[in-house]
Amino acid sequence: MTDKPILDRLLLLIDEFTKGNKKKFAEMLGVSPTHIDNWINRGSLPNANQLTNIYQKLNINLNWLLTGEGEMFVKKEYPLTVHEALVGYGYNLKEREYIDKLVTIFRTKDTDTKIAIMQNIDTFLKVPADIKGKDTLKKKAG
Repeated sequence: MTDKPILDRLLLLIDEFTKGNKKKFAEMLGVSPTHIDNWINRGSLPNANQLTNIYQKLNINLNWLLTGEGEMFVKKEYPLTVHEALVGYGYNLKEREYIDKLVTIFRTKDTDTKIAIMQNIDTFLKVPADIKGKDTLKKKAG
């Protein structure tokens, strides 16, 4: 038998993180969409591993999820990682991994590496249609 309030809180999480998109929510948690359907439509509840996933990936207070008591999110005393901060924006796992890698590069690499990456990104975003396919990443002379 499903605890209706838990179901309501699961639906609230799906809406909060993916604007109701159950498939994206499943992707965020690294579970199949069938798991989400089972929780919502068949009345099953997340198992211990899935609850741990919800806590770790979404920073959800499991006491709130299971009982409705307390705050929805765990309050952390330390700053969120880039990966954690991006969860609420609907980026999938692969996108969050690459954004996290890019931020790591910007925090740890030398200035020349940062400039090269910025130039490449700018080039990919600004390549006019008439020069697509040409070598636009030529080194500066000098």
